Amino acid sequence: MKKYIFPPLALMIICIVVCGLLVFTYKLTYKDTTGVMTDDLKAGCEAIFPNSGGEYKILLDSSKTEKKPLTFGNEKVNSIILSENKENCLIEVTTDGYSKGGIHILVGIDQNGELAGTEFISCGETPGLGTKLRDQKSIFSDKFKGFTASDDFDKVDNVTGATYSSKGMRDAIKTALEVYSDNKEAILSE
Repeated sequence: MKKYIFPPLALMIICIVVCGLLVFTYKLTYKDTTGVMTDDLKAGCEAIFPNSGGEYKILLDSSKTEKKPLTFGNEKVNSIILSENKENCLIEVTTDGYSKGGIHILVGIDQNGELAGTEFISCGETPGLGTKLRDQKSIFSDKFKGFTASDDFDKVDNVTGATYSSKGMRDAIKTALEVYSDNKEAILSE
């Protein structure tokens, strides 16, 4: 009877000890990276505002007990980034194009609330079609420069062969401009 009980019991005790050690090590070495600017975000900020030369920070929601990026409750907004001089705001947005969550961009907004530019963080759209929006900005996203939240976004035609991607990109830009317009005072007071 002992030969059937002791081996599984020994394995169970070993597993419990190893799990306990893993939990202890994790808690000892865990570093919270919420609100930390990644290299992709820094590169996007510099691409949209090349002459700003300043530091950027991700705004955190002070109403939450845990560290969470400020999104004003918009599920498409990942984070809001503000330059240290508060002249440039960037809103990180993920939205659906042809692929679910296929458009992940930074939308740069100047101090007048106008679109300064966009930069892709990642693009999960169809290669050769939807990726045209990322690879050839002049055919679509550059046409929105200077737009504000109140402008008519339908003035810019969709890219041929990338209709869903174009609609997703338009939605991402419009979402960012609306979030900025509706919450400008709260963003700049951070």
